[in-house]
Amino acid sequence: MNGLSRLLTGTATLAALTFITGCGPELPPIGEVTGLVTQDGKPVEGVALEFVPTEGGRPSMAVTDSEGRYSAMFTADTDGALVGKHSIRYEINGPAAPMPASPDAEFIPTSKKPDMGGKTKIEPSEVEVVDGSNEINFEFVAG
Repeated sequence: MNGLSRLLTGTATLAALTFITGCGPELPPIGEVTGLVTQDGKPVEGVALEFVPTEGGRPSMAVTDSEGRYSAMFTADTDGALVGKHSIRYEINGPAAPMPASPDAEFIPTSKKPDMGGKTKIEPSEVEVVDGSNEINFEFVAG
């Protein structure tokens, strides 16, 4: 193989690798979001949180574990939430919709809140996600 053939083969290989690895949809700016949900200082398990961007865009979802901890997911393969302001919706006892794998896939968020007797709400009800890591803790309080 002469020098020109090696150069062309190498260039073709590099172009193919660039094409293969660069084909996925480009993600918008996303910040990592983790935290804790409590009531009266005790962790609350099974709370589904939705981070709904106030400027539009796909919501992110999270569900608390047995220690009240959560980690927001933008898609099934992408942790985090869109950078910007979000209103928070919640539901007790698990998520209302499955998380899609693609950022271009349709996502239908929940809009219902559990009947807490009108006495409890979650605070904060609005948050801002910034680029990088965000620890945002929530508390159920008397309303």
